[in-house]
Amino acid sequence: MKIVLLLLACVALPAAAQDWKMDTAQSRLGFSLKQMNVPTEGGFRRFVAGATFDPAKPEAGQFRIEVDINSIDTGSEDGDSEVRRPVWFDSARYPKATFASNQVRKEADGSLTVFGNITIKGQTRPYSTPVSLVRQPGGGYLAQGRFQLKRSDFGIGGGDWDDVVANTVDVRFKIVLLP
Repeated sequence: MKIVLLLLACVALPAAAQDWKMDTAQSRLGFSLKQMNVPTEGGFRRFVAGATFDPAKPEAGQFRIEVDINSIDTGSEDGDSEVRRPVWFDSARYPKATFASNQVRKEADGSLTVFGNITIKGQTRPYSTPVSLVRQPGGGYLAQGRFQLKRSDFGIGGGDWDDVVANTVDVRFKIVLLP
């Protein structure tokens, strides 16, 4: 009898959470802010995202992302070099930024709110973001959303730059997850 119960338990396991990896070619991580009150766009060329979830119950899942700060793209080489300096991201000391979820809540409209911690420049702060998780033709899921963060919460910029670059940064992500 114990063997039968064990076999039944093993048959039920495939419905559990599975690992999902990012499709690099289709995924994007970008940001916008105002510099001298002019909207400016940028992004990161290298980042890795992944998730572990059961499509039937994504609120029990976990999501994570690791960003290579040195891959920042501000639209100019001078801008890229500037924001790697210690007053900004200090990418020599802090080459990675991370987000790891610790809770996922399913909302009434079917969307998700993902709660977790963002670490940038050695500073960790709790953050949450709405995320839509949409099944893709041919398999996989598109996880996308946006949130705002304040540079000052992470010691990014400061001094004379506070008069030039807005403190609020709008972050947007579009991540295609494949099994």
